[in-house]
Parts: sequence; structure tokens; C-alpha cells
Amino acid sequence: MNELVILTGQSGSGITSSKYVFEELGYYIVENIPFDAVNSTLEAFVNNDYKTNKFCLIISLIKAHKVLDLAKKNPHFKTRLVLLTCDLIEIQKRYRLSRHVHPRCFMQKISLKKAIELDLKESQDLFAYADIYIDTTSLNIKALRFNLYNRLSNHVGENITTISFISFGYKNGTPMDLDMIFDVRDIPNPYWVESLRELNGLDQPVIDYMKSFPITQEIIDNIVKFLDFQLECVQQTGRPMYNIGIACSGGQHRSTYVANYLAKHFSNKYRTVVFHRDSPDLNEENLGLI
Repeated sequence: MNELVILTGQSGSGITSSKYVFEELGYYIVENIPFDAVNSTLEAFVNNDYKTNKFCLIISLIKAHKVLDLAKKNPHFKTRLVLLTCDLIEIQKRYRLSRHVHPRCFMQKISLKKAIELDLKESQDLFAYADIYIDTTSLNIKALRFNLYNRLSNHVGENITTISFISFGYKNGTPMDLDMIFDVRDIPNPYWVESLRELNGLDQPVIDYMKSFPITQEIIDNIVKFLDFQLECVQQTGRPMYNIGIACSGGQHRSTYVANYLAKHFSNKYRTVVFHRDSPDLNEENLGLI
């Protein structure tokens, strides 16, 4: 079975950066084809020797729904939708910094704010159909690439739910693409121990400190008990991706430790991904770990 990913999202949300992830994963990519050419393009994918069975169509939001409907009717492809979004203020900031012209501004002769609002509405209409949804508001390019790479490499061709554990700190805001959040701030905070302050939740001295308090394992055990039930329900619904946030104050010690613990614990039963939003250096350490 051929794999087809339709990549779409708000202009400025990271589509171009995401394209390179698909290239690195061996996808044959076609961008912004006319709707009338979609069927012939899919037939070309099937009938020509591209030396890959993985294809990606990068489509504007305006056409995405129609292209998705058409692609899902083609029996030669297992079709997935990847949707990128970003909040209005951040998109405006990105356009001011890049000085690029929003495509809608040029085509529809409207203001940047109106163009972004139209994009946002159309992305919200597509949300229910997305197999992978990423809010890029708080992600830099490196974090976006890492996040998408892990989700795609675990997602493609699998019938099992991929569980993504995302650590973060409340002081930097809450990610918008989470299905649920566990607050682990009741675990004693290593930040207040001077010798541990500059370390992180994957460093053994920090782990030893937190494990010395019985409440740490009690909190984790209760999260595990709840997720044992919840994730069974999620898998039965056929959801391909489920995003679980693990939150502490700064996203450096407690949440990173718990996110890693949970990803390892559930890796025997599910595809798991761990992503540390506010401690990005730890993401490199986690490559291939789970």
C-alpha cells in the first residue's frame, strides 16, 4: 500500500521547514498542484517507478479539504492529513520579521490581518480531519522539525496509536495541541537545591533527589494507572496520535523526568514519542531512545 501525506496549514506556520523533514524520510514531494491535476498526479505515483511508496502533496488550505476527499477515494493510497497551525499574533510577528507577502494578500487584495484570520478559520475547519496536528506557535524551526520527524517516523504505516509525551513549563505558556495535561508540580522541585539548579530531569543526581521523596513515585503511579485505562479507550477509537502534556513550573526538571519515565513505561504497548519543549537540548539525547 502506498502512503500519501497531505501537508497543509496556515501560511507562515512552518510548511516550508516541514517539507525538508518529508524529504529526509524519503517522501516524493509535489507542491501546490491545481485541483484538476490531483487525480492524474496520484495515478502517476502509482504507475511510475519513483523508487518509493511514500508521497507528500503540499496543498494550500483553500484546496486541502477537496484534495483530501479526493485522495481518500483512491484505493491505492493510505492517506493521512498533517495540519500545522499558529496563533494570529505569532503569525503576524513572523510576517513582520520575514517581510514576506501573505499569498492571500496578493490574490484577494486583503490586509495581512484578514488573510491570517481566513487561514485560521480554514485550519479550524480541518482540525477534525487531521491525523497529525501541530501548533507551531511556541516552536522554533529545530523544535518543529524534531517534533514532526518523530511523529512521522513512528506514524507512517502503523495501525497502532502513537502516544506523544510533551514536557513543558507553565511559565512559557501551555501548548495548544495537547489532548490532556498532567501537572507534576507537587513533586519536590530540584531547582531549589543549588547543586541541582543547572541540571535537568535526565541527570542522575536530579532523578535521585526526586525519587528520595515517596510522593514522586506515588504521583507517577497514579498517572500510569489512569493512562492504562485512558489509552486503551483512545486506541479503540482508532486515533493515530494522542498528545499528553507533562507540566511543571519551568520545564527543566520534574516534567522532563516524568515525561521520559512515562514514554519508556508505555513503549512496550504503544509507539511513544517524547518531546521536551522548554529543554530542547534534551531532544537530541532522546533520539532513538524510546
